[in-house]
Amino acid sequence: MKRHMIQVICSVLGKKAGFVSMLAACVLLFSPSMLSASVQDIPRPSDPPMLVNDYAGILNQSAAGIESLLRAFADSTSNQITVVTVPDLGGYDPAQFAYEIGERWGVGNKKYNNGIVILIKPKNQNGSGQAYISVGYGLEGAIPDAVCKRIVDDEMIPFFKQEDYAGGLLNGLKVILPLAAGEISAKEYMPSSGGVIAVFVAFILIVLVVSLVSAASKKGKGDRFGGPHDEGIGSGLGTWWLLSSAMNGGHHGGSWGSFSNGSGSFGGFGGGSFGGGGAGGSW
Repeated sequence: MKRHMIQVICSVLGKKAGFVSMLAACVLLFSPSMLSASVQDIPRPSDPPMLVNDYAGILNQSAAGIESLLRAFADSTSNQITVVTVPDLGGYDPAQFAYEIGERWGVGNKKYNNGIVILIKPKNQNGSGQAYISVGYGLEGAIPDAVCKRIVDDEMIPFFKQEDYAGGLLNGLKVILPLAAGEISAKEYMPSSGGVIAVFVAFILIVLVVSLVSAASKKGKGDRFGGPHDEGIGSGLGTWWLLSSAMNGGHHGGSWGSFSNGSGSFGGFGGGSFGGGGAGGSW
C-alpha cells in the first residue's frame, strides 16, 4: 500500500524531479497526517471499553450475553478475549488487522500477555467472509497456530456459512476458553475426531474431579469462582460454570441463563502484547 502511494505521488510530480520527488513523497507518506490516517483504518476501542465490539452488527441480541461470558472469564482467569466484527477490512490482511487490534488496544494483562483477539468479517458485498484468531505471547503455547486454524475451520465457519455468527462464535469459545484456562491441552484437542464434543466430554470429567476436590478441601466463600487463581489460570469450576451456563441458555431463543448485560468487573484492557501468533480462514 505504501509503495503504491509513493508511485502515485512520484508520477504526479513528474519524472524530472527524480530524487527530489521521491524524497517529497516519503515526507508526505510518513507525515503525522498520513500516519494518523493509517491508524484510523483500525477501529479504536469503544468507550467505555467492551470485550465484544460488534461493528458489523451481526451478533444482534447475543452480543450482551457473550460480553457477560467474556467478562466473567476475564475475572476468573485474567485472560482477556475480545471479539471484533467489522463489515470491511479496509485492505488489511486479516492476520494484520487482528494483530493491530491486539497491540493497539493492549488486549491482555501486561505481565502475562494473555490476550486473544477474535476477528470476524462477514461475507457481504465487500467480499468473502474472514475469521481470524490472534493470540498474545503468553498464550501461544496453550493455543498454537494449528489449533487456531482448526477452531476457525471446524468449529466456527460451518455456522458462519449459515449466517449464524453468534452460534459459530460460541462454538469456538467452547474450545478457546478451556484451552486458555489450561483445562485442556492443544494435544488433547487436535487428535480428537469428534471435534468440540469430544473436547467437552473430557473437559467435564476434569472439572468434576477438580470440583469435588475443591469442595472437600476449601472452607469459606473463597473468591467468586471457588478460590484464587494463579498467574492467569483460573479454577476448573469457574470455567465450567461459564461454559455450562452459556450452553444451557445458548443464543437460541435469547436466553443466557444467569448472565446479564455488562456483568463482571472488566474496566479496560491491560496492555498485553502480541507476536503474530494465530490463524484464520475464509468462506
